[in-house]
Amino acid sequence: MDKTLLININWHHAVNDQSKLNQTIKLLEDDSDTKIQAIEADIIYSSIQKCSVMGHPPSVDGDLTLASFLQQLQNIKFQHRQHSIHACPILKLDFKSMDALQSSLLDVQEYLSDLPSCLHQRVWINADILAGPGEDMNDIEAQENMQPKFDASEFLKLVSSELPKTVLSIGFTTSLTDIHAEYTNKMVNDMIEYAKPYSDVTFPIRASSFRKSYGVLKRLYQADPTWTVTLWWSYELPKEEFDWIYDTLENGSLRNRTYYDIMGFHAYLNKENKL
Repeated sequence: MDKTLLININWHHAVNDQSKLNQTIKLLEDDSDTKIQAIEADIIYSSIQKCSVMGHPPSVDGDLTLASFLQQLQNIKFQHRQHSIHACPILKLDFKSMDALQSSLLDVQEYLSDLPSCLHQRVWINADILAGPGEDMNDIEAQENMQPKFDASEFLKLVSSELPKTVLSIGFTTSLTDIHAEYTNKMVNDMIEYAKPYSDVTFPIRASSFRKSYGVLKRLYQADPTWTVTLWWSYELPKEEFDWIYDTLENGSLRNRTYYDIMGFHAYLNKENKL
């Protein structure tokens, strides 16, 4: 297995409590094929604890603060044992509000200070900065609920200034009303305009909408050769969808431009001998 290929990265999703973190740490230290190379975790602001905690809305509190989460990862010291950047796991921190991000800056800065500078790019700062697909465009109330909790420009300026060298993971809000709703040309145009000044960028895109929206989403690959896409979805897709995604993205010029945080995708690759 070529560990430098993005398709081979095995993700561990929604590490949002102490129990899941314990499981994650065991998998990080595993030497078998089940070892993970990327962690995704969600962060909310707890007005009860007055700090950022691991959790996903509608939760308003959690049993694991971000500070403790990062400290426990630091204690593994995997960062200092590795000689290859690809051996250090990616840590994708998905912030759910500006309060959660602003109250986390010192904790993330401390975590980064314990990493060699060449590994800072293994930390991703994620937020949904633009409204995306999933609701009736004519339903005003539904569209208001889809509005992001971030001002796009403010988020980008804050992260680039306070957490330099980390990767900007910038995406769209989504709804489960229509899980196959398409991304529009305007959505993609707006995202490209915001991302233009930056090079270390990945775009999280809902995998259930990717095939129907590929005509416009492919421009995210074309606009800058350094940008990547992260396909995510918390449910398993049909095999024919996996086949199409693999054939489209890994058999041509776009090879090695996509991360895959999709339930069941790694098992599919193993079963089809595509790793």
